[in-house]
Amino acid sequence: MSPGDWPAVARIYAAGIAGGNATFESEVPSWERWSAARGRLPCMVARDGGGTILGWAALTPVSPRECYRGVGAVSIYVDPAHQRRGVGRALLEGLAIAAEAAGLWTVEAGIFPENLASIALHESCGFRLVGVRSRVGVMPDGSWRDVALFERRSEVVGVDRGLHAGA
Repeated sequence: MSPGDWPAVARIYAAGIAGGNATFESEVPSWERWSAARGRLPCMVARDGGGTILGWAALTPVSPRECYRGVGAVSIYVDPAHQRRGVGRALLEGLAIAAEAAGLWTVEAGIFPENLASIALHESCGFRLVGVRSRVGVMPDGSWRDVALFERRSEVVGVDRGLHAGA
């Protein structure tokens, strides 16, 4: 993903926000604010044969603490006009490969429990449910939301430290 991709990425992000079941965010940030929060972790877009951006995926560090340097949080959004066509799977599989190349041993995703399509996608890409965090965040309208926490452990990164997939 590059700064030139941001208008299309922001449009897809705004559609996800408007859908109401994908994020706590109420507005799309600027490219500068958004990219600064990602650090140097992988961010990618999916394009069709003509170069149109169909979706995007990105990782964000879960903490600035050194002990969590190998853990990233997933954001993934697909243009509503292109959902259920394999775009999300391609993005999430690509992001998992990029995460390992970046040295991440765990990738986590917080998903609203009613977002069954996202849950199915993550599970099909090797994520497992860790638990449900009850009333963990507040929406802009003041309502509390539960978040299902999923994670995918690398079978390559961290193994030398005793970390095993599914552990």
